[in-house]
Amino acid sequence: MAYRFIPVLAAALISTAGAAVAGPDELCVQEVLAIHGYDPGPIDGHLGPRTRQIATDFARDWRLDLPALSASTVADWCVALPAAQRGAGQPQDPALTDGPDALGCVEAPPDGYARIITGMVDGDPVELRVSARFGGAVGGLTWRGRQFLNIYDHGRQISYAWHLDGHGECLNPTEPGSAQDYFLQSSTTRVLQICGEAPNRLSTRINPAYWTAPGEAAFCDNGTTGGVNTTLVSENLFEKVIQIGYRGIENVILFDATITLERDYQSLRTEMPTAYLTHDFTARYSFDPRDGTLIPREESMDLYPPFSFVHVSNLPAVLATEDGQFALGAYTAIPGASYELLHYDVPNPYDANNKWNILVGHVPAPAGPYSYRAFAVIGTLEQVRASMVELAALHPVDVTPGWGFVDYVGCDEVAGWAWDPDAPDVPMMVDLRDLGTGEIVLSVLADAYRADLPGALGDDGRHAFRIPAEDLPDGPVTLAADVRASVDGLPGIALTPNQFSLDCGG
Repeated sequence: MAYRFIPVLAAALISTAGAAVAGPDELCVQEVLAIHGYDPGPIDGHLGPRTRQIATDFARDWRLDLPALSASTVADWCVALPAAQRGAGQPQDPALTDGPDALGCVEAPPDGYARIITGMVDGDPVELRVSARFGGAVGGLTWRGRQFLNIYDHGRQISYAWHLDGHGECLNPTEPGSAQDYFLQSSTTRVLQICGEAPNRLSTRINPAYWTAPGEAAFCDNGTTGGVNTTLVSENLFEKVIQIGYRGIENVILFDATITLERDYQSLRTEMPTAYLTHDFTARYSFDPRDGTLIPREESMDLYPPFSFVHVSNLPAVLATEDGQFALGAYTAIPGASYELLHYDVPNPYDANNKWNILVGHVPAPAGPYSYRAFAVIGTLEQVRASMVELAALHPVDVTPGWGFVDYVGCDEVAGWAWDPDAPDVPMMVDLRDLGTGEIVLSVLADAYRADLPGALGDDGRHAFRIPAEDLPDGPVTLAADVRASVDGLPGIALTPNQFSLDCGG
């Protein structure tokens, strides 16, 4: 999910003509009530008996601690009600909330259902909450009284989303729900199951909503102008496990997730996961696992809509409050993963947010399962840094991976190029791997000159490789060409496309 600008619903419902003496705070309260489906009567800026009663009902349902609505308190109400729009006081039926000790599974959980797991970080409880309202996504993460997450609409939270076939938001299964779900207390996502496996561990299984309805406009890519999906819910299956605490590190939250594609796609680009934090998390860092340091990220790269800060790196991302008392980091050892740090700056503080992404891509993306392991690290900034050092020791990662392309596949030859932009003078080794057996069929050094590479890469262009016909395997086989990792013992990274087929027998 990215962002979609949805007009304030009240504008379609409300006419303030003739309300020359209407109070702005009174109108504010009535409009928010109307947006959320509570009918305050005429939207006229006057606090009649109906508006007062409906406001009382709203505060009760949303568990907002507010005084009785009156002329003397209406300004406080106007400030407080937008909190409901970010879900800060979302309705909770205690009968539908399973706590950390309520183990077992709920099939097709109803609207309003939630499950909570807990852990301890530096002597204080951390609480993580998923709900049917957000399709099983993480809608609450609290520690030391601080809510970390922005949940203004159904595409934020700590959640998973993926783009298919290069269409961006126009073919975009999204765990929490669709753009049209907006402030609703339910999700278009089909929640199949939510389970409590231990007080600190849960799992979910869903069919995610498409972010756009068929034909609906959004931030689409490659010239697409509207949703290309023909249904509201994807047939992709999404399963995840979340656990607070990992291998003795109490402030690490494990995320294991699997997307199962029901058919072949040309490409799959995933956010595995993304975390939308509140507007307070304005200190941005990259973590360097090679020396355990945090690198401040104060200068934006080139912007793209709708963000006012963009930074992309192969280094794990961390967001923190300016005083460093609260932070959330992202880490994965998935080869070739990248990280984004993004800021969305709008006047509404409940809409404004900071986020990090873990991005992984596949080209092509044949039918079947795609599994991802990632970690969120919570605590003070120093606690997050220290625990990411421990994670990097457990799960080393190559933060300067080589990359490149397989440009030609045929029975006469397979050809392409590979390079390491951080060490362009060092030729890369490419391993041809049989995806059926997992075995390396042959290896070749990418050190040949190719005339088009100097202009593209800005160096001497000696990064090409060629595998002649006599060296290619016989018979039908599916292969990947992996550029060998620069860190011993780590898996290589598949060149693009990440797999291809040959049938050169006979």
